[in-house]
Amino acid sequence: MVKFSLTSASRDPDAQLMLKVRAGSHEAFNALVDRYEDRVRGIIAHLMGGTAHAEDLTQEVFLRVFRARRSYVVGAKFSTWLFTIVNNVVLNARRTLARRKEVGIDYDAANRSNPLESFIAPHSNESPTRSVELTETCELVRCCIGRLGDRQQAAVTLCDLEGKSYAGVAAAIGTSEDAAKSLIHRGRSNLKRMLESHVRRGNVL
Repeated sequence: MVKFSLTSASRDPDAQLMLKVRAGSHEAFNALVDRYEDRVRGIIAHLMGGTAHAEDLTQEVFLRVFRARRSYVVGAKFSTWLFTIVNNVVLNARRTLARRKEVGIDYDAANRSNPLESFIAPHSNESPTRSVELTETCELVRCCIGRLGDRQQAAVTLCDLEGKSYAGVAAAIGTSEDAAKSLIHRGRSNLKRMLESHVRRGNVL
């Protein structure tokens, strides 16, 4: 079982805001939405392989947050609790799409809310050739991450793109810290193998 410091969590300003939401403050809820909406949308777009469903699923996440307000208790950082909801919403959406056999979701390369996109977004002092190379690299990495299993993909995304700790990833995807470490390690290994395969074939990177 993942353990958290209640004292540390109770000092989390976002957890305090959520307690105000629980008490009926709409202003506190709007403040949390303002703080996390872009991050949630970016994570969803990454896990879903594009922005086609990101807006609707982001709204679903915050709707669930609001519905869960009366049962909220401070047991971990608010962001960890929130990304548990994000993970559940994404998994449900992917299962629904799989049942409908909706595959090949279009990816909006102009979306910059994705942490990976922001990381390699072209800078003003880069040549057009370098900018194209960075865009191709980003697309390749995104595609390879998208080929990971659901749990590996979520674990790698939360750890390496969102900066969550092993404990935070474990709480978000509902597993132990050791299991989260294993998922991240296997996900990184699989991702490295896929990228090396592309390099051997003479693709980008």
